[in-house]
Amino acid sequence: MIDLKDAATFLRLCETSNLTRTATLCNVSPSTLSRTLNKLERDLNAKLCIRDKKGIFITQAGRKFEEFARKTLNEFATLENELDSGEGSVDGIVKIYCSVTASYLFIPRLLNELHLTAPNLEVKLETGDPADALHKLEEDDIDFVISALPSEVPSNIQSVDLVTFPLILIAPKKPRFSTGTDNNTSLDLSEVPFVMPEKGQLRYEVEKFLQSQEISPHIYSEISGHEAIVSLTALGFGVSVVPRLVYEISPFKNEVTVIKELPWSNFRVALCNLKDKSKKKTIKVVHDLAKRLAPSFSPDLTRRRTDVNI
Repeated sequence: MIDLKDAATFLRLCETSNLTRTATLCNVSPSTLSRTLNKLERDLNAKLCIRDKKGIFITQAGRKFEEFARKTLNEFATLENELDSGEGSVDGIVKIYCSVTASYLFIPRLLNELHLTAPNLEVKLETGDPADALHKLEEDDIDFVISALPSEVPSNIQSVDLVTFPLILIAPKKPRFSTGTDNNTSLDLSEVPFVMPEKGQLRYEVEKFLQSQEISPHIYSEISGHEAIVSLTALGFGVSVVPRLVYEISPFKNEVTVIKELPWSNFRVALCNLKDKSKKKTIKVVHDLAKRLAPSFSPDLTRRRTDVNI
């Protein structure tokens, strides 16, 4: 007889393709997870996955069981909803605001886990300029934002750190301006046009870097949206500073050159909500889930960079 909890564990393994991260998500040790997988394979009399030094490979039989497990858990959640008196269940709607990049990197994992832990909870997503994220919490219909954190987090905000990463200085491979050198790594930043973020934490960090270098930049344009900064730089209009993760998933990354990482730049990205909403069941379940997921994001992003040879 297949345990539904074991089936949910296998779905998490299919999503992460990593034994250690799956164990973290399930709050068990890797050895306990291995025993669960072995039990599933004995019960089904089939090899569900192959484990080696490169990671986890889901077999054809494993994919068939994944489809069965997902369908069964969905049907069980529907049954629970029909039979539940309402006590202990978490249903309703939460709305999350984040950048397009954040929606690629964090939302899929959050949604997958929420579907397993709170299947009756509906999540709505709004994307936009990350510089506006923290201010969006002032809107009644926004419950969470994924945002870069300032050095001093406002006292009314509760946050869960997801990842920390550096900022990088990038230049176009085919500039439309005179560089005065054949080597982009030796650019005079006071002489070349600069594509600046219009506002927000990134603007603050860029200005701090320029001031530390005693540089008065020639600003070509001020842009809202981190992704658009990479695009404009790739088109050759200026140099810029962007979060490394934004650069790494940009379709224009091969059109720019990374000059260097900014010193002392730790761009902290977190899931944030207002403290005065933190006791609501829908808010608490997402917040607690994010705390459980947080350790898995950084190694997962490292794996992605390795996979695409970044």
